[in-house]
Amino acid sequence: MSSEKQEVYEYRYEGPEDIERKGSVASTLSGPNQADTPDEKLRKLGEQNPHYDHDLTWTAAEEKQLVRIFDLKVLSWIGVMFFFLQLDRGNLSNALTDNLMQDLNIDLNTITLSTTIFVLFFCFFEIPSNMIIRRVGPHRWIPFLMFFWGLATASHIWLKDRVSFLICRALVGTFEAGYIPGIAIYLTTYYKREEMALRLSIFWSTLSVANSCAGVLSYFILHMRGIAGLAGWRWLFLIEGVATAFVGLLSFFILPEGPTGTKGFLRFSGYLTERQELIAITRLIRDDPSKADPSKSVVPKADIVRALLSPRIWPNVLIGFFGLLPSAPITVFTPIILKMLGFDALKTNLMTIPGYILGLIIMSTVSYSSDRFNERAFHGAAATLYYAACVASLALLPINANKYSLYICLIFTMGGQTCWHPVNAAWIASNTAPVGKRTIALAMYIISVNITAIAGSNVFRSKDAPRFFTGMWILFGSLIITILLFIFQRYHFIYLNKKRASITKGWTADDWRHYNETTKDVGDDRLDFVYSY
Repeated sequence: MSSEKQEVYEYRYEGPEDIERKGSVASTLSGPNQADTPDEKLRKLGEQNPHYDHDLTWTAAEEKQLVRIFDLKVLSWIGVMFFFLQLDRGNLSNALTDNLMQDLNIDLNTITLSTTIFVLFFCFFEIPSNMIIRRVGPHRWIPFLMFFWGLATASHIWLKDRVSFLICRALVGTFEAGYIPGIAIYLTTYYKREEMALRLSIFWSTLSVANSCAGVLSYFILHMRGIAGLAGWRWLFLIEGVATAFVGLLSFFILPEGPTGTKGFLRFSGYLTERQELIAITRLIRDDPSKADPSKSVVPKADIVRALLSPRIWPNVLIGFFGLLPSAPITVFTPIILKMLGFDALKTNLMTIPGYILGLIIMSTVSYSSDRFNERAFHGAAATLYYAACVASLALLPINANKYSLYICLIFTMGGQTCWHPVNAAWIASNTAPVGKRTIALAMYIISVNITAIAGSNVFRSKDAPRFFTGMWILFGSLIITILLFIFQRYHFIYLNKKRASITKGWTADDWRHYNETTKDVGDDRLDFVYSY
């Protein structure tokens, strides 16, 4: 038998060095007496879940097999769903290379307004949607949302004027709200904290695949102009919208409730054996005891307030805003920039594909390394530095630069757009507890990411076309702020860990008992919660 197969996983007390590096194992819930040993505390917390087996042991090979099943059966389908989400979110930029504006008698300012309306509706319904998902369950709510945003996308076929266009964009934003943070929460029911950055990277890498395929699909679909008397852009919205609604319908029968609810419908006899279900739940609770409570409930108002007022969450939220501020203008305007530089209008959609492929490679590499070394801040800062250098190169190229030189710079810039995004999302998830607060924190983060589309769409102005020098320097400044926020948040968490350790240094069992009996602190507000960085 190999040494790997002989390795047995079991709960054991970790020393201060391990806890400082990984975060507190049994500190994400209040309740059991702190005077208990970590093993006794974990046992009491785990008893909330009927599938938790405190004395269960398993081999490294068994755990790898379990994670592989989740990757192939759950994560892969989530990737399919996200693929169609991105098609529906990105097809507007592809449609702009056709005659959408001329057919609807609208201008670029209306397109900018539609982006603002989409984001406002998206952000407004983000937190309410995440509150519902906690009660209904992501396996039901997410397919419901997907089905209806697919129908909203398909309804673009009937657009007549400016008003109908803006209404359709509002509907798509409404139904897409809640999907991404809901999926992030859903993934935490399958994966440990140290596995999340890579899985979120795989999840978001579907964005690059979708954008690449969108270029190819739009190239062919837009050539359907005239068939059945419809414009090419109408065919684009119709085909991609109907496909999305169909995938959403399938998802009702494919997406499982959780590790212990994989049987039924198109999942047939299920994905896991009884032993694998025990391993799946037990390993999650050992990693994060806040996952022990299996009940479905509405997010408490107290958790909403704690998330909104937490000074530990907001730096990560601001990272999302400033770090992804360049994403919207560069993604939306790259085909238009290339068209203005003299490239063929429809072929510009194909020319963006290398940028998305490069982004997939960089994001996956950064996320894998972040999980491998269990480090977030420096990985995020280094990835953002690369992105900032690419944006600066676009601003520094002279006005008379060869259009192919500009094209190469655009491709490398597109490769850095979301390279740190999964790392920051995983960082928020691992440092926020209990589950209700984590749910709202992730919703706040996705709101910050998407609200950048409003600010970003106003960075590039018509008078600066086609090079948008002023806008590029604004985007460069936002990335420098992002790098500083990554570094600040790292030392912010180090300071908090040391401060809490200093306060509790020398505490006796009676001191901890008194703290547990009198404190109103819960989750990551507790003095025994240790932040990772």
